[in-house]
Amino acid sequence: MAEIIRFKQLSEEASQKILSFGEDLMLVEYCFKKGFIGKEHKHEGHAQGGYVVKGSFEIILGNERKILKQGDTYYAAKNVSHGIVALEDNSIIVDVFTPMRSDFLTI
Repeated sequence: MAEIIRFKQLSEEASQKILSFGEDLMLVEYCFKKGFIGKEHKHEGHAQGGYVVKGSFEIILGNERKILKQGDTYYAAKNVSHGIVALEDNSIIVDVFTPMRSDFLTI
């Protein structure tokens, strides 16, 4: 498995850090300012799970809405619609993608 740390400032409200990846798995840390909205979307080719490291989020997962706090997790299977809203400043979530997201490695 290749290990790398690659940081990308996505916007004023969001940053992305690739923690590690291999062909079948990728770990990505996101840090968000309060109010950041991760628009609802779905992945045809990837399943995604997440772990809240710090702060809290409102998550939309399929037809469900719930609040995730530090230590909580979620799972979005392929083709399941999901999105988030950061409820606190410096909220951090680590997402896991399978297979890895090769699109995240482009400059």
